[in-house]
Amino acid sequence: MALCFHVYSFSCFLCCVFALSFSVTTIVSLPYRRFDQVETLLAFKNETRSSCISVTNSWIVDAIYFDGVEFDNETGVVTSLDLRGACLTGPLEANSSLFRFHHLRYLDLSYNNFNPSLFPTEFARLTSLKFLNLKSSGLVGNVPSSINNLSHLTHLDLSFNKFNSSFPLLYNLTKLYSLDLSNNRFIGKVPEWLWNLPSLNAVILSHNSFNSFEGPPEVFLNSSLVYLYLNSNAFQRSFPVPPPTMRYMVASNNEFTGDIPRSLCNPRNLSFLDLSNNNFSGSVPRCLISKSLTVLNLRDNNLERLPDIFYRSNSLKTLDVGHNHISGKLTRSLLNCTNLEVLNVESNRITDTFPFWLEALPNLQVIILRTNRFYGPISSPPNPLSFPKLHIIDISRNSFTGSLPPDYFVNWSASLVNIPQDRQRRPEYMGDSYSLGFQPSMYVANKGLHIKLEKILRTFGAIDFSGNRLEGQIPESIGLLKSLIVVDLSNNSFTGYIPSSLGKLINLESLDLSRNQLSGRIPQELATLTFLEYINLSHNRLTGHIPQSTQIGGQSKSSFEGNVDLCGLPLHKDCFGERVPPTKTLTQHSEPRKQVLNWKAAAIGYAPGVLFGLAIGQMISLYKPVLFFKLFRL
Repeated sequence: MALCFHVYSFSCFLCCVFALSFSVTTIVSLPYRRFDQVETLLAFKNETRSSCISVTNSWIVDAIYFDGVEFDNETGVVTSLDLRGACLTGPLEANSSLFRFHHLRYLDLSYNNFNPSLFPTEFARLTSLKFLNLKSSGLVGNVPSSINNLSHLTHLDLSFNKFNSSFPLLYNLTKLYSLDLSNNRFIGKVPEWLWNLPSLNAVILSHNSFNSFEGPPEVFLNSSLVYLYLNSNAFQRSFPVPPPTMRYMVASNNEFTGDIPRSLCNPRNLSFLDLSNNNFSGSVPRCLISKSLTVLNLRDNNLERLPDIFYRSNSLKTLDVGHNHISGKLTRSLLNCTNLEVLNVESNRITDTFPFWLEALPNLQVIILRTNRFYGPISSPPNPLSFPKLHIIDISRNSFTGSLPPDYFVNWSASLVNIPQDRQRRPEYMGDSYSLGFQPSMYVANKGLHIKLEKILRTFGAIDFSGNRLEGQIPESIGLLKSLIVVDLSNNSFTGYIPSSLGKLINLESLDLSRNQLSGRIPQELATLTFLEYINLSHNRLTGHIPQSTQIGGQSKSSFEGNVDLCGLPLHKDCFGERVPPTKTLTQHSEPRKQVLNWKAAAIGYAPGVLFGLAIGQMISLYKPVLFFKLFRL
């Protein structure tokens, strides 16, 4: 008994020692906090409202941790506030407790809603700030000149607000490394002093109304810029001369004119160039095709010639020169671009045969030749084409001819043959792995509409051969491409039956075989495609009953009209030769039909009487003397 008591006492003693040790360790490990700083945090919390569960909910007097807050271990002052997406709402007043944190070095208030708030001039009191992020925080009006006092700033992000002034005064900022003013309403000229900031590395001015640069064309030639985003503004005239340090240049959706300047060849390591949607003309400079170039996007300009000098561009992954005036043949030097993934030359004046040689590019995934002057066959006997990674091809609206052999799609692409696995994973888009905020885009005929894919899924499979002069049968081997989502073979001269192997394309969402010369019955296998949202088989020579399923039954009758011997829903023609008018038509014409029926009934009753009367009259006329004698004899 005594032994048990001693054991119990000793156990209690060890528990107490452990608890005391834990408490001391916890207290010692807690950062030192000045009480006035805690009071200021609580005051700021009470000044703002939270529309959801916020990090500020953990801010209480005796809190062990303050979420989103960092204290200096030696002085106990608040040095960092990370309130990104903290659901803070309400105006940010000039007398806010926030501006009492004079030792703040890091402040992130992005993705909150302080609307409607002007930019408080009191930010100038936070002179120790190095990082300030006010992205998408609901601020309006002008950026006050007092921000120029934040001489220690290295990162400033004012994007996605409603600032509507001229360029903010930042000429006193040593140290500014990154500046983001995008998605506001800034207007006017970009000042010359901006490019004299010695540490400036990245400038993002996208989606504003800037229209020109102060100073000469060489205004930022001597800057240290690496990233420059000028897209979606109103810049006009000639393009400025970039510094040799430039790697990423985006100037799309502006009004730049003239030739693409040869000065763009100055940067030794230019990796990304997007000049799309401008008014550039002439030829693409030969010197622009460098070893370091990864993305070249020149679509929607007035360019006339593409250089035949891609022999030193083995880094190039995206080439988009669509919607220009480029003529001649497709340059064979593209064979040297062994890392090319996207080739888009749509809507030009290229006159050439089908580029069979592209199958030698091991990483090619997207080919867009739409709306050019390509001609000739698209099959290359004796060996079928083989594109190892191709999952999108659009050769529509050209002059391709000939027929396709049954094995045409046998060795086409492993990407289209293999069904994508694990659909629950985060989707991957073209361009994710090699660019900053850029994904190639393309137009596609999908579900009866010509739509733009702003981003291209790596699992999106599409074949568009429409608007050519292809003939013969559709190859049965198309059923091997099980990852296809869009198939468009419309506006050709295909004959024969619709291949039943189309029923194996279990991911198919859009099928257009309209305006061909296809005959026979529609395969019953098409009714099993559960993802099929759009089908168009109109204007062919199809016969028999339309297969019935939820997907096919939901199509409009225009998807099947123009086939004289086709019957069944959604056409208003049954398969016994009688037209079945819709219910609405029966209701609307019920009164006329009733009158017709009444007329028929009257005719049925009247006809025998007339016939009987005529018969009696005939007898009287033949035998009238005898009858007269018998009736009137005395």
